[in-house]
Amino acid sequence: MVDTREQIEQRLSVLIGVGLSGAGRAADMLTLQFGPLREMTTKHGTVKRVGAWALHIQCTWKIEHANEVFAGSPDFAVSDEATRAKLERIRGLIADNGPFMVERVSVGANGNVSISMSRQLHLSIIADAEPDEEDWRFFDPGSAGKHFVIQGGKVDPWSLT
Repeated sequence: MVDTREQIEQRLSVLIGVGLSGAGRAADMLTLQFGPLREMTTKHGTVKRVGAWALHIQCTWKIEHANEVFAGSPDFAVSDEATRAKLERIRGLIADNGPFMVERVSVGANGNVSISMSRQLHLSIIADAEPDEEDWRFFDPGSAGKHFVIQGGKVDPWSLT
């Protein structure tokens, strides 16, 4: 039997000491980049900037800065214009107040994760734990390696094969 907490701690431990370098979105999914940004050509021929590690969050999330909620998943569930504006605010925070270095990763039940960074930045991921629904994924962009996926609050067994 797979120990979800142990697997998450093992995978996300590589972020300790690595900086948050970028933010993006795909519809209502938050995408975060960690580590130095580099250019990568996608299979569709477009060039994008990616970090050493990517975290794509489709479940409930919250970013706090200096103990105040700065942004959250409800901000991405509104109009496209409002979502773009909130994303630009997140990008501005990273550019203007960074670097934000990952100091600690704490793992809770059901795939929940708390990532504490320098300069009072904190990311909370609250897995929705809906069966057959992806909560979040962690991977090395551009690598042929499998993505580490939390689905339904548990490690997707496909991630471990």
